[in-house]
Amino acid sequence: MVREINVGLVGLGTIGSGVVEILQTNSKLIEKRTGVKINLVAVCDKFTERAKQLKVNDICVSDYKLLLKNKKINVIVELIGGYEPARTIIMDAIKAKKHVVTANKAVLAKHGYEIFSSAQKNKVNVLFEASVGGCIPIIRTIEESFSSDNINCIYGILNGTTNFILTRMNEGMSYEVALKKAQELGFAERDPTFDVEGKDAAQKMFLLASLAFDAKFASEPFTCGITNLTKKDMDYAKELGYSIKLLAIAKKENGEVELRIQPSMVPKSSLFYGVNNEVNAVLLSGKQTGEIFLSGKGAGKLPTATVVVTDIIELASRTRVAQRFFQNAKIKPLSNTISKYYFRVGLLDQPGGLAAVAKIFAEEKISISGCEQKEISGEIVPVVFITHKATQGQMDAAVKKCNALACVKDKVVIIRIEDLK
Repeated sequence: MVREINVGLVGLGTIGSGVVEILQTNSKLIEKRTGVKINLVAVCDKFTERAKQLKVNDICVSDYKLLLKNKKINVIVELIGGYEPARTIIMDAIKAKKHVVTANKAVLAKHGYEIFSSAQKNKVNVLFEASVGGCIPIIRTIEESFSSDNINCIYGILNGTTNFILTRMNEGMSYEVALKKAQELGFAERDPTFDVEGKDAAQKMFLLASLAFDAKFASEPFTCGITNLTKKDMDYAKELGYSIKLLAIAKKENGEVELRIQPSMVPKSSLFYGVNNEVNAVLLSGKQTGEIFLSGKGAGKLPTATVVVTDIIELASRTRVAQRFFQNAKIKPLSNTISKYYFRVGLLDQPGGLAAVAKIFAEEKISISGCEQKEISGEIVPVVFITHKATQGQMDAAVKKCNALACVKDKVVIIRIEDLK
């Protein structure tokens, strides 16, 4: 028996146009495979030229409220992005008793608690698989596959732009050249700040952590991007058997959640080591299920649009309203988080410098795993230390003391080392 679902689509940008193309091309295939007939009843976009190009101008309107008033439509697909008017459109759709599909991680990271609460009160579903990880089914994995388990940690490469840039830097490019290449290929925006400063990955991990830990956070994750990474540190990491990735990390332990996004070194033994270019990846660890690793294209018009359409299909067979609950959760202070560290300092080529740094490590109770003197460039000697596990607070104190030494001429650089599988 074929079940019909009637869709009102708001936004004919990159992803929205991809959804239209998939429905125009694959509707019969979808119906054969799933028993779901998707009818695109109306679209809303302020640029009518897009509708003409997609041949949907006969069902295009400029006011989204007309879609809400249309009694035939039972699903609103929001694909305009950003905070407003996206939030208002989603909330109005929910109040109109219409299900919602969105790929908007920004609005969910900022207003998700409000949106999910309203959806439950109005007995409608909000699905958003395409908001995190592109075609990786991470939301469904957390909410369905792991629904009977307790997730204790999530690690992720959640931004394809930064991963592409770091891949190119690992091959020898400078940051500036790698960014330009990413822009030329359409992976990076003209203004790449949101990606390269880690904000995009932070919104995604904020959303994943909220869902995985049933947590309501009052503050945002610690976020550090890739703009200060140098080719020198990429090369040294490679020599030491590591690769630098922008990792988003969420770990629940002793009533606190460690939530941070920052460049981290991963060893060759890690599955993340070989995740390159615009590919995303997520490692989940559950108490009963253990670890699973998912990877795939993190962005792109048709991969993302395909996931949006999959959510529409899912709505046709849903017999329940998603029950999402969130309890107040405390984010662990960054100074208390623990890991191994890469520590690079530029010392004057004179006696006593290395001993002075080692003394500071001893004062801060930081154990040294290894030390290597790199090539001499003029009178400055780059020295790389690898530490055993230490707190961020210990490392920050050591950095401050080392930078105050007269023998230190290149400021200290530290990068976390994550021993992941």
